[in-house]
Amino acid sequence: MIRHSLALRLELDATRSLRVLLRQAAQAGARGLVLDAGGDLAPDRLSESGRREMRHLLRTAEQNLVALCLPTRRAFDTLDQLDDRLARADRAFALAFELGAPLALIRAGVVPPESEPDRREIFTNSLRELARRAEHRGVVLAIETGNEPAANLRAFLDALKVETLAASLDPASFLRIGIDPVVAARELGPWVAHAYLADSAGTTRTARVVHPGGRGFSPGVLDW
Repeated sequence: MIRHSLALRLELDATRSLRVLLRQAAQAGARGLVLDAGGDLAPDRLSESGRREMRHLLRTAEQNLVALCLPTRRAFDTLDQLDDRLARADRAFALAFELGAPLALIRAGVVPPESEPDRREIFTNSLRELARRAEHRGVVLAIETGNEPAANLRAFLDALKVETLAASLDPASFLRIGIDPVVAARELGPWVAHAYLADSAGTTRTARVVHPGGRGFSPGVLDW
């Protein structure tokens, strides 16, 4: 059962202001939004007055911020600049709370296999710390699914047992690697706190997603 209203994910660009995008989202019937904490909305760039203006724009457009997505360029399985990346995430969690978003979305990277204990330990400790900081800021952290089977992420979350950590289901990412998103949703089960309405027709990367073993998922195949 869908317990929350559908939201639009908006991507800011130089051709349209945020005010225009919010108005267009309202005209399209959206009552919720997902935004990236980057560009003009990066925590280090958005001043206190800018945050007040953002809250005002959301109220004026009658929009709720469903989630704030943290742009990440690297996985959290290495110690290189890890403290800086954790600090940036922490500032994004604070911004999410200030803007009224209950969720922060993050692409943390693929869960390292047990055959690589060093990477796996760093990844596990990083996710624990990220979840702790998110909870301290008053938001839930959802790991966005990517290029790995859902069962891997489920096993990791089950073992971690951190209640403020969740999963964000991206059907398109599963279709691109030949995984049935319906099966993935069942495997992740109660850990799913957010999901995208996207299938292989929703990506410009390919018109047809083909599994290396020969199976394929054509656009529009997903049974919502």
